[in-house]
Amino acid sequence: MKKLLALALMSVISVGALADDWKKLGERRVSFNSETDTIHVSGFKGKFDKIFLRVEDAPIRLEKIKVVFGNGGHQNFYIRKRLEKGRQTVPLRLIDGDRVINKIELNYRTAMGGYKSAEVKVYGLRS
Repeated sequence: MKKLLALALMSVISVGALADDWKKLGERRVSFNSETDTIHVSGFKGKFDKIFLRVEDAPIRLEKIKVVFGNGGHQNFYIRKRLEKGRQTVPLRLIDGDRVINKIELNYRTAMGGYKSAEVKVYGLRS
C-alpha cells in the first residue's frame, strides 16, 4: 500500500512539473463535418521548441499537423493515429530556426462512435 501511495504521489508531482513548463497556445472544437481545422497562435510571442496536442470529449484519427511559423515557413508532422479522448500526442520537436508559431493546421478523420465534435488543445514548450 505504501509503495502504491508513493508511486501515485510521484506521478502527480511529475505531471505538475510538466504542466508548469508547457503553455496552452490555443484550442479548437473540431467538427466531424469538416476534417480540417486551424488553431491560430498569432497572439503569443516567443519561440517554442516542442508542441503537443490533447484531445477532449471524443476520439479523433489525427492524420497530419502542419505548424506554420511567423516567417512563412512550416513543418509537417504525420501522426496517422487514433487519439482517444483525454489522450495526447507525444511532444513534437520543432525544427531549428524561426520557431515563432503563427498557426497550426490539423488534418483528421472522424473516429467511429457517432461523435459530433471533439476539443483539441495545443500546448507549447518555450525555448
